[in-house]
Amino acid sequence: MDISLFEKLGLTKNQAVVYIALLKTGSVSIKSLVKESGLHRSRVYDALEKLEGLGLVSSVVKDYKRYFQASSPEMLLESLEEKKAMVRSVMPELKKFENMKREEMNASIYKGVDGLKTIHSEMLRSSKEVYVLGAKGLIFSVLKYFTPGFERERIKKKIKFFLIYDKKEIKKYEKEVVKRKFFEGKVFPEGVDSHAVVNIFNDKVAIVHWKEKYPTTFVIENKEVADAFKKWFMLIYKKL
Repeated sequence: MDISLFEKLGLTKNQAVVYIALLKTGSVSIKSLVKESGLHRSRVYDALEKLEGLGLVSSVVKDYKRYFQASSPEMLLESLEEKKAMVRSVMPELKKFENMKREEMNASIYKGVDGLKTIHSEMLRSSKEVYVLGAKGLIFSVLKYFTPGFERERIKKKIKFFLIYDKKEIKKYEKEVVKRKFFEGKVFPEGVDSHAVVNIFNDKVAIVHWKEKYPTTFVIENKEVADAFKKWFMLIYKKL
């Protein structure tokens, strides 16, 4: 199992290893857990202490010996929902701070895949149409846990994508394998592909530079600039 997934949920590597070991073995002693996890005894104890605090592990004493067992994996979802509820409770105040300086912020840079998640989440808020220049289909592999939910929400809101692909194989993959809906696309002539993708939506232009699957995203927020990019996109689209 991909341990990094648990790390993204807020667990350390050792905590994830111990939790998975407990799921596999059921109720076990510390000696058995050390053997199953392959971790040093002190690291197992540290991980158990944190996991108990998160409600992911419980223990009982039988015959003067302490046994540990994992809580149901559904507790991970409950933990996430609790965190979401905490964020929602302070959201009104956070939005006030955001709006105070909104007019001064019209450009930003994001590093890594979290930046991609941010701009795609923004697409869902108020977009009706999204224009993508130089589409590569990489989000379906790089954001494989994120894109299914994104696509469901996009289809639900009937947000249409217009794409100009780098290669015809990418268009075919999205149409026949991913089976995207509410989208249409054309393909650049052979040899025009690059490492850049331009996403145009709302009043934003998000330019993504892909390098070894670790993207850098530069976002410009300006209605006039976004409108200009839309016009350029449509001009190219009609010519293809």
